[in-house]
Amino acid sequence: MIPVIIHDKCQCDPKKCTAKRMLKFGLGKEAKALSSIPSGSVVLSPFSEIALSPADIGHAKKGLVVMDLTWTNIDDFPRIKGVNERALPYLLASNPINWGRPMELNSAEAVLASLIILGEREQAELFMGRFNWAPEFIRLNGSLLEDYSKAKDSTEVVRIQNEYLGKLLNKD
Repeated sequence: MIPVIIHDKCQCDPKKCTAKRMLKFGLGKEAKALSSIPSGSVVLSPFSEIALSPADIGHAKKGLVVMDLTWTNIDDFPRIKGVNERALPYLLASNPINWGRPMELNSAEAVLASLIILGEREQAELFMGRFNWAPEFIRLNGSLLEDYSKAKDSTEVVRIQNEYLGKLLNKD
């Protein structure tokens, strides 16, 4: 099992907050202070130039960190020394707020996708009964997630992403 660590900036509606829901159902542990985030862990960051890949499993075993803040405040994303920042590859959101928007995942979608990419399917299954949008997330992204999970490294994940986007753009 990969330890999921959640740093909640408390910027969203508590009734809709997926970070709070992950904590409530024991799908992650809270890091109240940035200093409590383990050195060497993987921090999901939209600003990283390195895509998350199965090769990150060793670092992820130290912790998979999600920073819960709203997309409107994304410029306030905290930077931490001594961690491995990774970006998620192209995926579509399935949550009610951002449904169908590329790359605007909520925290639980990001963790679910990360667990699948890292090969932790059993742990990812725990999300299915806790978030009503989770089956739709898998329906929208299942084949891409499967391909990403078979990549050997970040470069290959980016290649898969770019091939997929190329096919999308050439459909017109």
